Amino acid sequence: MSKTEALSGRFNLLPMEGVIFGPGTLSQLGAECERLGMTRVLVILSNSLAKASDVEARIRGQLGDKVAMVFTGCQPHVPHELVLETAAKARSADVDGIVAVGGGSPIDLAKAITLCLAENVTTRDELLAFAVKFTYPDKLEIPPMRGRAVPQIFVSTTLSAGEFSNIIGITDTIDLVKNLYIDDQLTGKVVIHDSELQKSTPRDLWASTGMRAVDHCVEALCSTSAQPMTDALCSDGLRRLVKYLPISAEDPDDLHAASQCYMGAWQSIFGLTNVTLGLSHGIGHQLGARNGVPHGITSCVMLPTVLEFNYEHTREQQAHVAAIFAQEMGVEVPADGAAGIVRRFIESLNLPTRLSEVGVRKEDFPALARDAMQDMIVATNPRPVADEAEVVQLLEKAY
Repeated sequence: MSKTEALSGRFNLLPMEGVIFGPGTLSQLGAECERLGMTRVLVILSNSLAKASDVEARIRGQLGDKVAMVFTGCQPHVPHELVLETAAKARSADVDGIVAVGGGSPIDLAKAITLCLAENVTTRDELLAFAVKFTYPDKLEIPPMRGRAVPQIFVSTTLSAGEFSNIIGITDTIDLVKNLYIDDQLTGKVVIHDSELQKSTPRDLWASTGMRAVDHCVEALCSTSAQPMTDALCSDGLRRLVKYLPISAEDPDDLHAASQCYMGAWQSIFGLTNVTLGLSHGIGHQLGARNGVPHGITSCVMLPTVLEFNYEHTREQQAHVAAIFAQEMGVEVPADGAAGIVRRFIESLNLPTRLSEVGVRKEDFPALARDAMQDMIVATNPRPVADEAEVVQLLEKAY
């Protein structure tokens, strides 16, 4: 009789100092900036917040003359030219702290500027020197940051949960590839989840970024390196998201539902930072860089098809995922995996589920497959990916 193996592994906690959550918690921003010693703050606001809210005025009211610069020209997928241009302005303004308010674009831009300031990056080549280098299937290099990063505070108004990670996605607009940058110094010191602020977030964006968090949970639960801690957090996070995302997507004034979605998104990120993920995330990076598809939407159009692709390798995990969806949706548990019920949930949010619905052309498939095979996340998919041709076949099924 063989003995059951003892549990072993590693669970990483990133060097955050705190998460402040609840209605009205933006009011604590000034005190946190003071505590972190910020005296010349770069404030990055998402375009929608800059136009449709009083957030800038509220921040200026708290920080006063500590505001050295306000930037409102964020772009999706964080193009490298924008990073270099904005970092140069921040350097000239002698910035010693960054506050980013909004979704993934301002938060990733803040991290990218932090990298540039710490390492005195001024050119594309210097930026690319810090990108993760990966050669399929297992050659990986993550260049370390050696300079000292300025402190960052992230005030998130969407659900993709990038505010909790040490990862940046920066699009190289020459090669049309989204490169990853990873370093613990890129982690925000403080995250603020003020459920009042999400009222100004467009509901389709709120719903689609919620699906990004769902994708974090599902691919973590199906991971070949899953562990009890991430399973527990991602299972509970998935339950919250499936139950409350439809409610919150319909009614931004339901702050209870919004806060539950925030909590589910927070729980989802522990999978991303501790276990390997798969094709939905890996292909999603390149759909963003080459085709401009938002992160949340890439999860909508890829996750169901990836679940179908991985089914024979993840039967037990998909049964667990499907049971969570079925319980919260009030339907019977499907017997054939999670793909169908996940697609049904996405459709209930009035979000797309096919590449053909989001402007991706079949002519793009070979380039997408080539770039995906250079993404380290694709190499850890539960079902091994043989070659670019297999990725093209998967894209065709998702079309």
